[in-house]
Amino acid sequence: MKDIEQRRIIAACYCRLSDDDDQDGTSVSIETQTKILGDYCREHGIEIHDFYTDDGYTGTNFNRPAFQRMMKDAGNDLINTIIVKDLSRFGREHLQVGNYLQMVFPNMGIRFIAIGDDVDSGRGSLDYDLMIPIKNIFNEYYPADCSRKTRQAFQTKAKNGEFIGSQAPYGYKKSESDKNVLEPDDQTAWVIKWIFEMAAYHGYGYNKIARVLTEKKVINPSANQAQRSGRSYPGNPYEWNLATVYKIFKNETYLGHLISGKRRVASFKNKKVIHQPREDWIVVENRFPAIISKTLWNDAHDKLKTRKRESKTDSVNIFAGLVKCADCGYTLGLSNASGRNNYFVCQTYSKKGKNYCSCHYITYDSLYKTVLADVKQTLRSIKEDKEAYIRMVLSKLGDDNDNSRQLMEREISNLKKRIEDLTIKFDRLYEDRLDGLLSDKKFREMAERCETEQNDAEERLNTLLKTYSESESCVENIEKFIQAAEKYENVTALDKELLNRLIKSIRVGNKVQTENGPVQEIAVEYRIHG
Repeated sequence: MKDIEQRRIIAACYCRLSDDDDQDGTSVSIETQTKILGDYCREHGIEIHDFYTDDGYTGTNFNRPAFQRMMKDAGNDLINTIIVKDLSRFGREHLQVGNYLQMVFPNMGIRFIAIGDDVDSGRGSLDYDLMIPIKNIFNEYYPADCSRKTRQAFQTKAKNGEFIGSQAPYGYKKSESDKNVLEPDDQTAWVIKWIFEMAAYHGYGYNKIARVLTEKKVINPSANQAQRSGRSYPGNPYEWNLATVYKIFKNETYLGHLISGKRRVASFKNKKVIHQPREDWIVVENRFPAIISKTLWNDAHDKLKTRKRESKTDSVNIFAGLVKCADCGYTLGLSNASGRNNYFVCQTYSKKGKNYCSCHYITYDSLYKTVLADVKQTLRSIKEDKEAYIRMVLSKLGDDNDNSRQLMEREISNLKKRIEDLTIKFDRLYEDRLDGLLSDKKFREMAERCETEQNDAEERLNTLLKTYSESESCVENIEKFIQAAEKYENVTALDKELLNRLIKSIRVGNKVQTENGPVQEIAVEYRIHG
């Protein structure tokens, strides 16, 4: 810059501080930067046009409001000098910093001063100052290193089962005693359970659920979050949409699992969000109290997968998604022919023909009567004798009930004691060998027999424990089914909720001609096991 000392110097004093810089021992506050720059200008007789301050903005890009205002003033010839405390306050991206210092500022006739790094373009070209690009690279390394360390810290927290999100998912709240722990929110947890029940037991889809929530004036997740944060919500706080409901059904946090690492940013410079494949997620199961059970989760998703549109006739298909072909396993679709009752027919047969499956024809009324009778009989059996019903189901599932479990309990207890005795025996053998009471050969023979027996006992114990656990789980599932069934008394008609709460599928066989006429097998599979 020619005759820089002879002309009037009008300076822009630029200050910057970001969250990352707060961790940097060499960085100082905005107030301190302002004082340093002011003192420097007074000592050197430099006129200050304005202080330009970006507080809370990263140095890795230059899209900062005060910086952009400063550059606009420079373009309008309001300033001819830019002063910063040091190069890192100006920026932390070495290529862009170098471009400004070597190209942009010289072309604009702007003098650049970095006080702490002893940089002043008024003393000559900066092109030959080799320390400037080195300092810029080190300045860029710092946020990169901070980003890496922060990412590692978050991953460690996530793997340890700590919630690291800024906001708790709808239905949960952060624990008052530990912000890294989630607990159900009494004000909204019931909404999550209701949403899953509407899908599982009423057969509702995403849009229908959103309409019901809107009609019932249930506050939506965004409005709820705004309310908790003390902010106003611009839209209708009771308006739900398909996307919001869909997102809830995909959130495994409601099972009590901690899910982290679904997304990441490309780099500390590029903030583009990249969705991670599931195998790269961090999953810690059963970390928090679950809002919904695994059974309800599965029932809801199974129903959403198999959900069909309502019949085009005036009748509503309460069996939608439940009726299956006993041979090919495909869904039986509800059809209507002119002048005839609604009827079900195998979709494989309808679409591919008789070479792939038969029609499995059954009228809606026939199916309704058969299923209603089966449901009545099941509810009657439960009401008359719960224990007898449990024994009957266990027998069908191949479980001998109490006698079998009692035998397993005794054998498990005996095996545990035997394993403990063998451990003590081995310790005594080892002591006898050390004391010279046993030869090495005799010790090896007896120790080998002891170890073989212990391994066999442990293997048998593990097998029994697994079988016993499955048996207990089976009984628990039956008891849960009974609890659901007991809500229905004196059933005289079927509806969608009853069917979906109690029945997993209805298998319809093909009609077979017998001496006594046509016979068609219909098997009702209740939601009991698995």
